[in-house]
Amino acid sequence: MLKITITDLSDEQRWSLEGQLVGQWAAELKSRWTEVRQVGDTRKCVVELIQVASIDRNGEAVLAEIMSQGVEFIASDVYTKHLLRNLRSELKRSRSKGKQDGGGKH
Repeated sequence: MLKITITDLSDEQRWSLEGQLVGQWAAELKSRWTEVRQVGDTRKCVVELIQVASIDRNGEAVLAEIMSQGVEFIASDVYTKHLLRNLRSELKRSRSKGKQDGGGKH
């Protein structure tokens, strides 16, 4: 099970996740994210992974998608911090690769 708590402030939207970010619960997070996050919302967005017990490939994919939107993550345990670092590195690699592939010749 995954509990998603969304706190709306004037300058920030904070998502607190508790439980397991796996399978159908990862899909639920993606669905809620798409439903709640508004295009053009200029507020800072923070996702707290403090109480997340496990993350599978589905959860990683959702986190990577959220991360690509410039969200700040907060994690407390070593595994989750390591996972977020890896996702960030993959995102940077894919962005720089996209720039190389998409760049025209002068």
